[in-house]
Amino acid sequence: MSATDRDQRIEYPDSAGYPDGAGFLDEGTVALVDEETTRSVQDVDRPSADTASEIRLVHRSEEHVYAAIIDGRQIASFRYDVLDGRIIVLTTTVAPEFRGRGIAADLIADALDDLRDRGQRITVRCPVVAAFIAENPQYADLLAPEQS
Repeated sequence: MSATDRDQRIEYPDSAGYPDGAGFLDEGTVALVDEETTRSVQDVDRPSADTASEIRLVHRSEEHVYAAIIDGRQIASFRYDVLDGRIIVLTTTVAPEFRGRGIAADLIADALDDLRDRGQRITVRCPVVAAFIAENPQYADLLAPEQS
């Protein structure tokens, strides 16, 4: 290796393929880039306030489902069963292309508000709903006694 080779800097791209001037990105910088990229993609993907499409909640009691519908398409669901007059919350799902927009949280809140209006008690089997109630204790009164 000659002296000129040692003086010449070789730039290695980081894990995202971008040179950073030092040849690498530390973990903190990579995490920040990932977070900002995700946020930017979500902001671009999020429907604008003036969009013609509205998300609406539909309760299909015969199917035991609350659904979020946009342009006639079901994009999210909150499924439950009924046992001894109590609601057993089973699953919450959101179509992959609609995730990260807060649709699940809105659907869960709307479904729980409706269940409260109907005087229902719930048992939660869905980890997403359990986490939602843990973060929103105003819904804890809906939990059946063995789950409180």
